[in-house]
Amino acid sequence: MTKTKLITAIILIASFLSCDKNKPDDLFEYGKFSKYEEFSSNLTERATSVHFLDDKNGFATTYNGNILKTIDGGLNWESYFVTDLPLYSVRFIDDKIGFAVGGKSSCGGSGCIVPGSIVFKTEDFGENWTKQDIPYKWSELYSVSFVNENIGFAVGHWYQIKTTDGGKTWEQFAFEKDGIMKKISFINSQTGFCAGTYIYKTSNQGKNWIKSANESDGFIHDFCFVNEKVGYACGNKKIVKTIDGGETWKILKNSPSEVYFIHFSDLENGIAIGNGHYTGGCYGTWTKAIYWTNDGGLTWKMEDNIEFDNVSSFFDKNVGYSVTYNKTFKIRMK
Repeated sequence: MTKTKLITAIILIASFLSCDKNKPDDLFEYGKFSKYEEFSSNLTERATSVHFLDDKNGFATTYNGNILKTIDGGLNWESYFVTDLPLYSVRFIDDKIGFAVGGKSSCGGSGCIVPGSIVFKTEDFGENWTKQDIPYKWSELYSVSFVNENIGFAVGHWYQIKTTDGGKTWEQFAFEKDGIMKKISFINSQTGFCAGTYIYKTSNQGKNWIKSANESDGFIHDFCFVNEKVGYACGNKKIVKTIDGGETWKILKNSPSEVYFIHFSDLENGIAIGNGHYTGGCYGTWTKAIYWTNDGGLTWKMEDNIEFDNVSSFFDKNVGYSVTYNKTFKIRMK
């Protein structure tokens, strides 16, 4: 082999090795979570969000602008096409009224659908959906949440809107610092949180939002609260925890990263769903994994190579669903 060919071979090998992403952290004990059941379903497209109201009734959104409805625990889904734009979140206030949000912040060529944020409302448990009149923004809405039948919020790509009349009218509002917000949710009638680039808290139904002190600079994809004091948030970096009602968030040093769904049933028991390990090489993929803790997040176990992912919803503190192509998974915490 000539010197030139040898150097070329070394460069190619180095390039290949550089594509080998990190493997699962050794600090996680491997095992089988085993607290989930698998069912076949008629779902033929990937859901972007899911919201179950009880053991039977649930809704999901898709990137293709469909809202899906099940009345048998995720075995069968009926599809309602409502828009040409992607939908990212659906939530119900009661057994009749619900909202779905989405949109698109870019246009991929001539003749494409004009992008922008969108909000839809149903008043008959998802049988019909009406597009709402909102301030136009070349943006996307990722999450919707209502305090009561009148006060609601939707947040997304540098864009936040609020209604005080049940969705009849919407107006924009601003945080202290702009950013992408992936989730908004209220834990009681007054207190709510919004998270993404930053974590914000309101204690007065969204009249004012205060930026929380977060020890991590990681992007937040999801959060949950066990009670009004203790909560967890996850994203592209390690999980953070609050014990003072969301005023401050501290890193759980032994927790996983690159997780996109989190749920705790009580102060000790929780799960997180996200990436497992990279299969290797320049064209590998990330596996899906579920992590669980029985000591409030101090230590975590891991089951790698699961079939479901972060499109999940818990209607009860101990029971929830995760949906994927052709399958629904029922998850139990106990």
